[in-house]
Amino acid sequence: MTVKAAAIGGFGVVAPDTHLVRAQGPFQLRRIRPGISLGRTDDAGFGGLGLIDHARLQPGLVVRMHEHRNDEIISYMRAGRMQHTDSAGRSEVISPDRLMVMNAGAGFSHEEAVLGDDPIEMLQIFVRPEAANMDAGVQFVSLDKTESIDRWRLLAGPVGSAAPSFVRQAIYLYDTHLSAGGSIGLPTVPGFDRWLYVFRGAVSVGDKQAETHTALTISADQTAFEVTASREADLVLFLVDRQAPFSRTGTMSG
Repeated sequence: MTVKAAAIGGFGVVAPDTHLVRAQGPFQLRRIRPGISLGRTDDAGFGGLGLIDHARLQPGLVVRMHEHRNDEIISYMRAGRMQHTDSAGRSEVISPDRLMVMNAGAGFSHEEAVLGDDPIEMLQIFVRPEAANMDAGVQFVSLDKTESIDRWRLLAGPVGSAAPSFVRQAIYLYDTHLSAGGSIGLPTVPGFDRWLYVFRGAVSVGDKQAETHTALTISADQTAFEVTASREADLVLFLVDRQAPFSRTGTMSG
């Protein structure tokens, strides 16, 4: 579809009380609608950023084989280990040191099982692809946590970018572990709005404060602000071209 997104105008807040929270035994889920603060009744996405699940999965949990279509799925883990099996014949362990991106396209199935005795805490990020029914595939990227300490680590980006993995959308994904009292500038790409999520901790940006599970939307024209950690913080940042076309036919991202 062709998108003409309204400017977000400075800052917005996606508060934890806007999340859909589920707790079913070993599966705890906080479903985040990233564009909920934009006030659109027909779409709670943030352009091509469709949906984010902040999940805690307990030892022994198995999410049985199931299919996705037209989702670009980034599995970003902060704790625990997971065994991934898929319809492409891959079986891999993902962890905080190993990122996975599933480009579901016309159809891709996967199963996930929690390994060991430690719970998993992760984000399952559902990106809307630029077009429906593209080829399916999966990517695995080894990560070095030292590259994210008090600096932004680039994890994913559009096809052809310098990022170590790709999504078929005009979106960049970064993370950082920011020490208490530390400050860091925000990456910028002309025309790309920013969506900053506090995975854990507390930060300020300009005159806005955000704690665990809170996100700030920051418009493309806001370029001078730094993020300062009032408490040690794990942060995830998306740069999103909200004018880029996207498909809303995804199993989850649509």
